[in-house]
Amino acid sequence: MKIKLLTSFCLLGGLLFAQQNNLSQFIEEKKAENFFTFKNDNPLNAEMLVKFYKQDIGLSDNDELKLIRVEDDNLGFKHFRYQQYHSGIEVYGAQFLVHEKNGIVVSANGNVISFNNVNFSASINDDAAVQRAINHVGAKQYMWEIEGEETLLKKIKKDQNATYYPTAHQVLYNPYFSKSGNAYKLAYKVEVYAKNPLSKQDVFVDASTGNIINAYNKLHHVEVTGTANTKYSGVQSIQTDSTGVGAYRLREYARGGGIETYNMLQGTNYSAAVDFTDTDNIWNNVNAQQDEAATDAHWAAEMTYDYFMLEHGRNSYDNVGSTLLSYVHYDANYANAFWDGVRMTYGDGDGTNYSPLTSLDVGGHEIAHGVTEYAANLVYQAEPGALNESFSDIFGTAVEFYADPGNADWFIGEDFDINGNGFRSMSDPNSAGDPDTYFGVNWASLTGPDNGGVHTNSGVQNYWFYLLSVGGAGTNDNNDAYNVAGIGIDSAASIAYRNLTVYLTQSSEYWDARMGALQAAADLYGPCSNAVIETSKAWAAVGVGFPIEDNDLTIIALDNPATACGLTNAENVTIQIRNNGCLVDLLAGDSIPVAYQVNANPVVHDTVVLASTFAGGDTLTYTFSTTADLSVVGMHNVSAWVDYDLDPQAGNDSLLNVQVEHKLQQNYDMALVEVLSPMSNCHLTNAEVVNVAVQFLGCDSLPAGTNVDLEYQLNAGPVVNETVTL
Repeated sequence: MKIKLLTSFCLLGGLLFAQQNNLSQFIEEKKAENFFTFKNDNPLNAEMLVKFYKQDIGLSDNDELKLIRVEDDNLGFKHFRYQQYHSGIEVYGAQFLVHEKNGIVVSANGNVISFNNVNFSASINDDAAVQRAINHVGAKQYMWEIEGEETLLKKIKKDQNATYYPTAHQVLYNPYFSKSGNAYKLAYKVEVYAKNPLSKQDVFVDASTGNIINAYNKLHHVEVTGTANTKYSGVQSIQTDSTGVGAYRLREYARGGGIETYNMLQGTNYSAAVDFTDTDNIWNNVNAQQDEAATDAHWAAEMTYDYFMLEHGRNSYDNVGSTLLSYVHYDANYANAFWDGVRMTYGDGDGTNYSPLTSLDVGGHEIAHGVTEYAANLVYQAEPGALNESFSDIFGTAVEFYADPGNADWFIGEDFDINGNGFRSMSDPNSAGDPDTYFGVNWASLTGPDNGGVHTNSGVQNYWFYLLSVGGAGTNDNNDAYNVAGIGIDSAASIAYRNLTVYLTQSSEYWDARMGALQAAADLYGPCSNAVIETSKAWAAVGVGFPIEDNDLTIIALDNPATACGLTNAENVTIQIRNNGCLVDLLAGDSIPVAYQVNANPVVHDTVVLASTFAGGDTLTYTFSTTADLSVVGMHNVSAWVDYDLDPQAGNDSLLNVQVEHKLQQNYDMALVEVLSPMSNCHLTNAEVVNVAVQFLGCDSLPAGTNVDLEYQLNAGPVVNETVTL
């Protein structure tokens, strides 16, 4: 086979960027760690960003961001979701999102992990990991042991190879999503679905020792303990189908892939479920078995489908129209409801405190778990799990206000509660034993029961959503006063939906939710809109971040000095200052006191005298008149801050201990970035072009005329060498 070397290089404007042109030149604002907005005139698209700026994002040459999904939205954005791999192994919970508009990167955010010379090796194989996971669950019976369940799964998935039997998937894992790669272990992730006792667990098995690192139940349930006899939604119009004269069943096919509701007959095997039937299509089946609950579940699924389609343009939970399956009368005296990844399941309760859990808000809640699974896929543990539960409460409530506004309220599950209070309150989480402030009263341990308090700590975002919808004033558990003017439940839900589907990842926590909500509000209503301001105020009310207020100035970036070779004893210190206000501008001639400090050296004070109006939402770049000494090779800590007297939020004025490295001078480091061709394909020939991308990682530049030796080898053939003259 004859292969030619393509000797032309693609430079900036094409593919490659010189090392000294780092990502900061294109960034408009670094809103938080790994949350960037980009300048309008930047030349980047998503592919260029993740290929050529890995180091700026926090990754090494051994890391790769693999594209797992691309979605377009109705605002003209294209959203790219990448999964981090280190040395070819998935880093669990590490995802990076890039958002384009008109082919140009607008913003990027996510969680990536930095690994520093960490070696991973496995001592047990896949089969051993699966067996250890099964032993850990220790169930009496598993789903794959029931032939009917296996057959039904193949039908639901439309895949004859589908099975509940576990497989082991290697990941790099830390249960607390540490930012340091040194805290990660090589593990096998094994999903074990048990029938008796019921659970669906992700089990993480240490690949070196075989020990169980962590396990959590993924069944997204409503966490109640009883039931009551009530009527839920009154007389409603539902869609059914007919199998003949005088024969109707709870199935319809007009919405997406259809809506189907089945009777479990108080059993636990889904394969034994039967249709609910009626002879005249007037479903007044009130009986001792409480079959009237089936129409509640069916109608709830219809209304939830309509809500997501008509309000957010989403076609079923996965946005591709999958069938909404509901199973009613699960088990005897089962006081719960849950989503298991393919269907909703509803118990009848214990007949004392709660009746069947098929209310409208709970139906919306369970289906919303499916939306979350196919959007951000928030891990069902600790803070990501609390957000997962909260989004289900948010959209369960939004569905209730959408479909039955006359009876809608801010309780979850109140319709089947004999006391009428439900098991959570979004308007007053404390009344149900849940927190309304981040790490405040009633906050549950992130390492404790209930997967780290997912049903309890959800109260924080629940209260945020309530305040953003209807408003409220008070003092939170941090003794911070708040006053939020609501923007209405529809606008609040639009912000929550865009946040969930566009800006959050598997491991997102409350701070990520705040940043994503602010960006979502800016996308939808404008960067300095009332919606953005009230979103920030609602988050501050629940103890997450600061409100957007006039005269609030903050340093958002240290543009210079930056890690480089050849730093001197007279480096300029350049900062970006943002006016976080919206209504009040600072005027030409106004003064802003600023300061910086390098290592433990004396503090350098300076004053910014505005040459023009500094409007709310604007940023300015300022270079101190006194330079800094970074001539010593090694790491330096640089801090900077503003000290504006009228600033109402002193807590966000500083950028502390930014690490800047004076690198050892070198001008020889070249990296092979990628083999661009040949690629896997049919009909490859005996004269395929070998096209490679090369990057210069030196400190200065290589002059024209420099020779660069390149080599390649095909299989075990001879090494081909060619020299490129720049």
